[in-house]
Amino acid sequence: MELIFWWLLPPAAVAAGAAAWIALRRNRRPNERRRPVAHADRLTRLPEYQAALRRHRRLLAAAGTACAVLLASAAVAAARPADVTTIRPEQHNRDIMLCLDASGSMSSADAAVVDVFAGLAKDFDGERIALTIFDSSAIQVFPLTDDYAYAQEQLQGAKDAFNGKPGSSGFLDGTWSGRGSSLIGDGLASCLNSFPGSTGGSSAAAGTAAGGDSTPTRSRSVVLATDNFLSGKPIMTLEQAAQLAKERSVRVYALNPGDLDYGSGSDQPGAQLRAAAESTGGSYYALDSPDAVPGIVAAVEQTETAGIQGAPRAVFSEVPALPLGVALLSGLVLCAILWRLQRTPLRSMAWLRRGTIVLLLLAAALRPSLPGGSVQAATADLNVFFVVDTTTSMVAEDYGNGAPRLEGVRKDIKAIAERLPGARFSVITFDTKAHVRMPLSTDTLALETITDVMEPQVTAYARGSSITAARQVLSERLAAARDSQPGRPRLVYYLGDGEQTSGKEPEAIRVDGGLVAGGAVLGYGTPGGGRMKENTGHASDGGGTGGGNVPRAPAEYVQDTRAGGAGDALSVIDEGRLRTIASQLGVPYVHRAAGDPMAAMMEQAHPGRAERSDQDGSLAAATELYWIFAAGAFLLALPEAVGILRQLRGLRPSPGERGVR
Repeated sequence: MELIFWWLLPPAAVAAGAAAWIALRRNRRPNERRRPVAHADRLTRLPEYQAALRRHRRLLAAAGTACAVLLASAAVAAARPADVTTIRPEQHNRDIMLCLDASGSMSSADAAVVDVFAGLAKDFDGERIALTIFDSSAIQVFPLTDDYAYAQEQLQGAKDAFNGKPGSSGFLDGTWSGRGSSLIGDGLASCLNSFPGSTGGSSAAAGTAAGGDSTPTRSRSVVLATDNFLSGKPIMTLEQAAQLAKERSVRVYALNPGDLDYGSGSDQPGAQLRAAAESTGGSYYALDSPDAVPGIVAAVEQTETAGIQGAPRAVFSEVPALPLGVALLSGLVLCAILWRLQRTPLRSMAWLRRGTIVLLLLAAALRPSLPGGSVQAATADLNVFFVVDTTTSMVAEDYGNGAPRLEGVRKDIKAIAERLPGARFSVITFDTKAHVRMPLSTDTLALETITDVMEPQVTAYARGSSITAARQVLSERLAAARDSQPGRPRLVYYLGDGEQTSGKEPEAIRVDGGLVAGGAVLGYGTPGGGRMKENTGHASDGGGTGGGNVPRAPAEYVQDTRAGGAGDALSVIDEGRLRTIASQLGVPYVHRAAGDPMAAMMEQAHPGRAERSDQDGSLAAATELYWIFAAGAFLLALPEAVGILRQLRGLRPSPGERGVR
């Protein structure tokens, strides 16, 4: 907790000290005259007098304590106590997935397509956008986000890659992991599965998010750029993917760079693409059409918006409830004691002052405010890298009550992000190869999106993997973060099960000294192991995020194909390898099971604490006025403190009292 107006406390302490000095100083007024009374000790020695005097002193001491507590708590409230809290402002927006065919037949048009996408991003206001590229397999360049500066940066990187700019050749890595080329149906299906909480059915009712939470349906659109020249055998055809989009109430807007057909038949690539897009309620455009960008923007903006919870934001919110409550209670106790001690009329100035103190504190407790204020954002000044194992073994069903391990990974990533407000997060996943799923960004809603749609490698494409397959990508990303922001610590959270399936020992993760300031290796799985459902690429499989309402056979389990093996294969955690990775990164190893608390692990990871952001991260809020009322109550309580201290000072032990034991 911190105090916004901390500078009020020194003047308050000086004022309280001055009041005490006035009350306790020796009274030397010349006109004050005292007259002795003969044989007063006969009265003061009476047991009744002594009992009344002790009772009076106790009441005065209680009044003094209540007044001191009132002064202290009112001063703290006037200093405006604040603490880091997490808020999720409601947003009314739409989701747009930019889906780009990056195959060889599109190479000459890809840069122009990205320019169109950049134009779309400039015209949106409040919508979340994402970019996925595909050839034989799909990768997500960036997840759904309303951070348009971040999106423009990524789109510029894509344009540089398609234009052949030196140093950008790795942009397409991961799009050739499958069999064939330009698998449009699979690419569109991957884009559909990149929406969080994908649901089946055509109704607009609330859907079920990944993880089982109920979330409102929002407008969802896919801008698909492809020439529809298929080369290979896809898992899902374009027509099937379009049907899936229709079931999920996703509209597809097709952009065709060539817009060329070899005849007027319905089986021509352009005609098929047009039919698929229009079957979802979307539309079809040639890339060079002047109506393409405004037409898509207008069509998207005509769809309905739905209220959703926006990205969690950590802010310094004022938390005066405790000091104000203590001050109000102390004020009521003080009034009750003084009423017992002083039977003065309620219309006197003393009781008018005391009533005003209580009313001021009551008004402060009601938190009056004016519109037009703001709250300052908080930030943990960190770069946080999540390195996630997405091999088939991560859907082994031994997390909690038979859930896949990826469920635990999703929960832990979100929990860690919630405890590091304002940090920049990046997600690197690995199976056969490593992929940067999300570059460093403060958009925690984008992080939640990429986490929700995270799924394992398609089983048919699995060729054995190494638990350190992400070593080079991680090292490069850490070095780049250090070079761009040398003063910002870097945390690494490695999430996996340690199972090595590549047939050889994993290479060591080597990072330069000082690159990793903290983090942890989090292990998932059990020594007994768990069975793994196959991932065919359909969202209804065990590792997916949801599915359509087309009936499909239940996913089968991966079989043990080793010599002498039979039946379902089992994946077993290898904690020895995970501890080795932890020692290489210089971070602790922590095994994670369902229900394990986060606090101890986070403390070991040395994440630091949130500080007030120097950047323009403030959010609109009301201007609080309670502190003015608390300050007024503090000032009015000072005369009460003076009066109580004077009475206590005047009650010196009498000779008769000193003689009584």
